[in-house]
Amino acid sequence: MKKNLKYYLNIDYPIEIQKIKEEEGGGFMATIPQLGKYAFVGDGDTIEEAIKSLNEIKEYLFKEYLEKGIPIPEPQSEEEKEYSGKFLLRVPKELHRFLAIEAKRNSTTLNQYCIYLLTRKSFLKGIQDDLEEVRSEIKNIFTWLRKIDYKVEKSESTFAYSKMNLSEYNKSA
Repeated sequence: MKKNLKYYLNIDYPIEIQKIKEEEGGGFMATIPQLGKYAFVGDGDTIEEAIKSLNEIKEYLFKEYLEKGIPIPEPQSEEEKEYSGKFLLRVPKELHRFLAIEAKRNSTTLNQYCIYLLTRKSFLKGIQDDLEEVRSEIKNIFTWLRKIDYKVEKSESTFAYSKMNLSEYNKSA
């Protein structure tokens, strides 16, 4: 399919809606963060008006992009996104010092030690999830066994009662 204006306008991009403070004019703001939170923005007194305004901006900008040959990104799910394997994490100084000391004590770098901790935590979380699933299955089995045991007890007590009545009947006959 040719990727023309109609193609891009029919794509469902995730939209964010925010209420605008009364002191800033009130109403609602609609944005498409993936395309540019400050470029793809519309506003209105109602959510519907904000989305309509956003769609007008989107059509205008898509026309511009196509005329100028600017690529228009298509939405991606979290699974489709590519990750670099790097991220920046700011931590309190005390935690930084503690992790650095622990890394040194374990004869590794701070980076490798943090990777170890994250991997270990993810692995343990997986085990916990598996154990919870097994625990749930065992609970279901015990519930089922209790029902069977109850039926057996009930049958045995009914049998004992009828046996007692039968012996009384034989005595009277």
